[in-house]
Parts: sequence; C-alpha cells; structure tokens
Amino acid sequence: MPFVLARCWAVGAVVHVVSGYVISRGLVDLLATDERLDAFGWRLGLQHVPAVLTAVLTVLAAARSLPEERRTSRSLYLAASLIAPLAALGYGYAVQWPVSGIEGVLMPAVTLATGAAVGLSLDRLMEDTDAESAQAAPYFWRDGGAGAPAYIGGIGVAVGVVAALAGTGVGG
Repeated sequence: MPFVLARCWAVGAVVHVVSGYVISRGLVDLLATDERLDAFGWRLGLQHVPAVLTAVLTVLAAARSLPEERRTSRSLYLAASLIAPLAALGYGYAVQWPVSGIEGVLMPAVTLATGAAVGLSLDRLMEDTDAESAQAAPYFWRDGGAGAPAYIGGIGVAVGVVAALAGTGVGG
C-alpha cells in the first residue's frame, strides 16, 4: 500500500510542477506587468485562477492514478489525492512567508480548496461515466435532486463573492 500512495503522490507532484511551469510561462510571463499586478482583479486572473487550474489538474491526476480496488477507502482516496497539493501549499508558505500579506496567506488556501473540490468532483464524474460504459446503467449524478437552478445559484454566489472582493479592493 505505501507504494500505491507514493505513486499517486509522485504523479501529483509531476503534474503540479509541469502544469504550474506551463501556465506561469504561457500566461503570467506574457501578460503580467507591475501595473497589472498592483490591481487585485489582474492578480486574480493571472495568479489565482491559474493556481486553481493547477490544483485541479494535480488532484485529478493523483486521484486517477489510484487503482480501482483501492478507491473504496475514503481516507486512502483523500490521502492519495490531496497530499501532493497540500505539500505544494506548505512549500509555497515556507518560501513566501516573510513577504506575504493577508492575500498571500488566504488566496493559496482558497485556490487549493477550490481546485481540490473541482478535481475530486471531476474524478467522481469520470468514475461514474466509466461505470456506466462498463455496466450500461442509467446516468445517475447522486445529487439528491439538485437541479440546474441550484447549480446556477451556487455559481452565482461564487461569482458574487469574487466580484465583491475585486470591486472593494480587499485584496490590496
């Protein structure tokens, strides 16, 4: 079992490093200027949203590398999926701690939580799709009856919080 976890963590670490490098070189280096990085909206778009994408890819890759027979253990599944991004978060805090303000402390945790939730959700959706194709069972979201208005409302609340943060300048 330790080798299974180590493989998941290694996959997650490799995906995190590669995706972080590609995103930072492809997006941040092209668009970031000192004036843009002074505004929270630009930092949100150039640093924090790409960090969410990196976390999603990291969690998804680590979760998908866990063998099917080990996925029934929830604690093993979460440990395999979340240790690599949590280690990256800890490393980021250790490196930037002397110069980080409130945004430097809160936003990495928020991006990790968001990316982990999306990555784990995508993994479960992919698992449901795989199970459907193998068993030809009807599609089932396991959402307890939530419909499109509930999902759109949740997205609207998230967009409203981000807009309020960007509009009030709390990040600055």
